[in-house]
Amino acid sequence: MPTSFRIFIISVVSLYFLPSFDGTRLVVSLPVMAEQFSTGTGLVSWILVAYLLAFISSMLILGRFSDIIDIRKIFTLGVFLFTLFSILCGVAQTVLSLIVFRFFQGLGGAMLVVASYSAVARYLSGDLVVRGYAALNIGSAIAMAIGAPVGGLITEYLGWRWNFYINLIMALCFYFIAIRSIPVDEKRTAAKPSIDIASAVSGFLMPFFFMLFISFFKELGYRSILLWAFLGAGVLSAGLFIIRNNRIANPLLDVNLFKIKGFGLVVILITIPIILQGGHYFLMPFYFDDIKNMRIVYYGALLMIYSLVFVITDLLSPFIFSRFHFRTIGTAGFICMMTGSAVMIFGLHTDGLVVPIAYLVMMGMGFGIYNAPSTSIFMNMVSSDRKGLFAGIFQIILRSSLAIGIILFETIYSAGIGNFSETLTRDSAISSDYLNALHFSYKMTFTASFFLIVIALIVLYFPMFKILKLRRKGK
Repeated sequence: MPTSFRIFIISVVSLYFLPSFDGTRLVVSLPVMAEQFSTGTGLVSWILVAYLLAFISSMLILGRFSDIIDIRKIFTLGVFLFTLFSILCGVAQTVLSLIVFRFFQGLGGAMLVVASYSAVARYLSGDLVVRGYAALNIGSAIAMAIGAPVGGLITEYLGWRWNFYINLIMALCFYFIAIRSIPVDEKRTAAKPSIDIASAVSGFLMPFFFMLFISFFKELGYRSILLWAFLGAGVLSAGLFIIRNNRIANPLLDVNLFKIKGFGLVVILITIPIILQGGHYFLMPFYFDDIKNMRIVYYGALLMIYSLVFVITDLLSPFIFSRFHFRTIGTAGFICMMTGSAVMIFGLHTDGLVVPIAYLVMMGMGFGIYNAPSTSIFMNMVSSDRKGLFAGIFQIILRSSLAIGIILFETIYSAGIGNFSETLTRDSAISSDYLNALHFSYKMTFTASFFLIVIALIVLYFPMFKILKLRRKGK
């Protein structure tokens, strides 16, 4: 138990803050990076996807390691990888090298996230655990709120590469402060980690290859041998993982968790809004750059509207959840998201900023209302002794959905432009054809988001889904 709760929790939250702040800060730089590297949205989207892919692939293994070795070692390795590859990202001369470096930077970030959650669970007890998790959520919320405007300022006045260089300063400062307040776990420091190598490797490769299959389906086409090789490798890894997982005494994943009644429907209700959130994060900077011709420092600040509304609503959502059924809250959240999408569909040609601001407010409110209650419903499906593993599964679902959202909405966006011309470039922005193509592609993406929420509403009112009648207190 740490001698000072405040010092301990500030230290842990500061390290948890790093990967969250990095992700939200970089989003606004994507249009500038696409222009500098002379590439399209498809390839530049992988600057985000590669980072998320590292989280998705490593979460199960890191969760297991955090249970059997000293958390300080995970923090140390995480800071080292995150800092080293942040510098390499900053000096990258090609978009492909940047994507590779982002993957390894994501591995370091994943270590910091897992170690932060594990530190709270291991070293705090009673009410302090709840306060610890609340502090982590606040740290993530702050990163979301200030990430876009700070990223816009850095990119505008220093260049996008400084979004990576600044990680070096923050990481070293936070680490040397934090490492002094996190206790040494003598038992785990002396113990030799015991983990099944085949299970760990297959557990890493399984989501890795499945995400590659999804990501490259559009570029490679269904006739590509390489595409089906990705799928085959994913299936093979999944088979090996299941076989090894069932034979070892301490499996990485208890497959019986997936047999819980209502699990699949809850996952759908979590996944669809997060897919929309991923698409929103990716497309809105391009929207302000393409349609509104705004400077990055201005639309970076404008995107903070969404973050602030989300944070405020998210803080109020536990109070709302204690008084209303989840189905009622879900309906309210989904209606807000549908309204935001409809505003953009019918107001896309409108001059000024009223329409995009209304969209940002409605989407922030919808996600904020729905976020905490849906997480609580998911986590309350298992007993307390399984919540750690379930938290890891939730993180995989979260990061996978964000990545799928980026890929899906980029695909729709590119298809919309492709319907007008296969050779359009940003240099032809003054032509009416290019402007029509842009309006059509954005209208397609917002229409897709509208109908995705319709699907979520249908699932929300699925007649056999009795778990949705639960209140926060577990009635």
